[in-house]
Amino acid sequence: MKNLFFLLLLAATAPAIGQHKLSIDDKGRALKDFYRGMQVETLWLSGQHVDWESGEPDRPGAEQDIHTHCSAFVASACKRLNTYILRPPEHKTLLLANAQFDWLASPEARNNGWAPIGGANIYEEAQRLANQGFIVVATYKNPDAKVPGHIALVTPHALTPEKIAESGPMLTMAGTHNWNLISLKAGFKSHIAEWPEHAILFYYNIHPPAIATR
Repeated sequence: MKNLFFLLLLAATAPAIGQHKLSIDDKGRALKDFYRGMQVETLWLSGQHVDWESGEPDRPGAEQDIHTHCSAFVASACKRLNTYILRPPEHKTLLLANAQFDWLASPEARNNGWAPIGGANIYEEAQRLANQGFIVVATYKNPDAKVPGHIALVTPHALTPEKIAESGPMLTMAGTHNWNLISLKAGFKSHIAEWPEHAILFYYNIHPPAIATR
């Protein structure tokens, strides 16, 4: 009878355990609000030449550097958060995502507070750090040096570990389409050969940005 009671109790609590979500603290909520306030869904739009810092169109009729602006958006967000990542004028906006991928592995990046995220649960750790208010980036280098890679910000969001394993952490990103909130699996779908995708690397900055919390 005791064993039967234990099994029934375990069965009743198992769904609740499975539904546990990674929480977001005050710094994470402030960071999420900051990313949303950048209005990426209406700025840094594909098909336009834009000012890399503001995301506003700045050269009507331009035919070069008008495709996607993922790296410029990340660079602008980091600059506004007083965190350095490779950006103009140190590197032009053309093929900047590939260059940022290389730079994040450099001693200069480490000196600027960037550290790789590793381990068996890399997706979950990336989401957890973002939820704690750290700047986290997901980055991919195209094997063709003449073709752009991709980079995005991991955005704070309450997710279950099961959902993270299924679709990865949540992102805020510019690209062919811009999103305030999209999963890693959907946001990087054109770069994913298999899942989980090991060519996408994650870095976070060990110095959380100073953002006023509510």
